[in-house]
Amino acid sequence: MNKVILAGGGTGGHLFPAIAIAEGIKKKYSNSQVYFMGTKRGLEAKILPERGYKLFYLSVRGLKRGLNLSIFKVIFFLMKSMVESIKILRQIQPQAVIGTGGYVSAPAVLAASLMRIPTFIQEQNSFPGITTRILSLFAKKVFLAYDESQKYFWVKKKLKVTGNPVRPEIFKTDKTSAMKKFNLEQDKKTVLILGGSQGASSINNAVLEDLNSSAQELGFQVLWQTGEKDYQKIKENLEDSKNPVQIFNFIEDMSSAYAACDLVVSRAGAITLSEITGCGKPAILIPYPYATAGHQKYNAQVLEKNGAAIVIEEKNLQQVTLLSKTSDLLKDEQKLKQMSGNSKKLGRPNALTEILDEIEQILKSDQHEL
Repeated sequence: MNKVILAGGGTGGHLFPAIAIAEGIKKKYSNSQVYFMGTKRGLEAKILPERGYKLFYLSVRGLKRGLNLSIFKVIFFLMKSMVESIKILRQIQPQAVIGTGGYVSAPAVLAASLMRIPTFIQEQNSFPGITTRILSLFAKKVFLAYDESQKYFWVKKKLKVTGNPVRPEIFKTDKTSAMKKFNLEQDKKTVLILGGSQGASSINNAVLEDLNSSAQELGFQVLWQTGEKDYQKIKENLEDSKNPVQIFNFIEDMSSAYAACDLVVSRAGAITLSEITGCGKPAILIPYPYATAGHQKYNAQVLEKNGAAIVIEEKNLQQVTLLSKTSDLLKDEQKLKQMSGNSKKLGRPNALTEILDEIEQILKSDQHEL
């Protein structure tokens, strides 16, 4: 593929799959040029320039919940962004446009379709939004993370279940070196606590309360990504703790974090779950209750239904002793092993390769230059 444009962002859940695809394209096609479309308000405005990618800005805006006057602004900026997209597409002349979600995908994919440029969609969540379903009508192929998503789409022949594309290096670290990296004991079970890069105060508070109220030492060690906001508070609270807890505001090397742990306690963002299942890790999931369209709840339910995770609703956190629940699971070797196996079955570590191979095959059959 000579030139490709990726459109997706706003949040990491839409942006990082796009980056994984971009890196895969550059690795597979050495002479390729990869561009992005995004907005100045999204996470992409900070991340992509740092990684050396050319980012074209669109004026598009998302619709706030509830119908109000903002819908007219949304329509205006959508039309304006389609005009902007057409100008960018004429300038770059890409062989393909790939949408990975977020409201920026809509004008880019629609404009490319009008110009007869092949378009592709990558959907991360088990419950796709209405925008993705509409855009699927114009796409050559729609790549899904979950089998459960297929029932929501109208044209089944366009669908391909691949899993979510994640960075291949996530799966490449061995446990021994990972334990050394985080100064963890080799013979102790390890729990990885995550709340996303921003942290999750409800999870952090539940864990901290359990640590402070327990008179006994933990029978396991904790690797804890707190997020920036809660880091200092948690660090000060644990200064005199005898429990083996390693805390970080942000863990850059997630490959080592997954390799080191026996169990993950986490939110249920689509990419996090793809990493967890790709590594074959059992999980306790606390879905973010305010995620758009309840995405995290539906994502978590897929793992729970397949025996790979235990799901706790955030509203029930106060009734559950989270670390006690964690301890009980770690002591049940048979269940832990079974959950790990079920997680591995759900994992799609070759998702990126499958997506790129399918795009290449379609472009070749349509006689587009690769």
